[in-house]
Amino acid sequence: MLDTMIDLKLKFDNIKKRGWIESISRGNGNVGITLENKLNKERENLPIADYKGIEIKTNIKEKSRPYITLFSAAPDGKYIYQTKILKDKYGIPDKIYKKYKILYARVNSKNYKKINNIYMKLNVNYKEQKIILEIYNKDYKLIEKDCFWDFDTIEKKINTKIKYLAYISASKKYENQKVYFYYKDIKFYKIKSIKQFLYLIDIGMINICFKVGFYKQKNKFGNTYDHGTGFEIKKENLKQLYNEIKL
Repeated sequence: MLDTMIDLKLKFDNIKKRGWIESISRGNGNVGITLENKLNKERENLPIADYKGIEIKTNIKEKSRPYITLFSAAPDGKYIYQTKILKDKYGIPDKIYKKYKILYARVNSKNYKKINNIYMKLNVNYKEQKIILEIYNKDYKLIEKDCFWDFDTIEKKINTKIKYLAYISASKKYENQKVYFYYKDIKFYKIKSIKQFLYLIDIGMINICFKVGFYKQKNKFGNTYDHGTGFEIKKENLKQLYNEIKL
């Protein structure tokens, strides 16, 4: 893997030398899409790391969101469409289309997340080898724990997606109604352990974020749209999960 990191570092340095690079796309994720294009990497939506076993995360410092999405993982719960069920049961009505519900919630193991008249909280259950989403009523009585992720699922995701990480800092500017990026710095990391990942969930440092809405296009209107159930960590806590590899 060290050879792969050195290869990626050399390619990154060549991209950096080019200075400001025009974006090849619009919208969310265009800083990463443009970088992948310059790395001669085709876009894909496979559940594996971006570059030969290394997951690439790109951060625009000037417009930075606090969280990094490590990976997305659908629940292993008792139902096939578990996130849709959660949305339909516990989501809130859309502001415009009141008859349709949405569920946008960031949940952790240390705080009760209030949604309508219920509360959500994570429980890292080492005995059952599961991360369980617990649902409580308004009196904090447990009413449901059907949604969960097996430890085996988490281990597979880590090993195939985020075991190695390249964290890239970039800047963004607008010029003549076009977007440009300057790729400034790259750092490499290796995850400490799966045990550490679970521990960080247990202490509330890694969250699970639900982003479940519905299509608003005419041909799919009202159908559930799941943006992915993301496992997230704040950027300043990244070194709690990873060891930096100096090249």
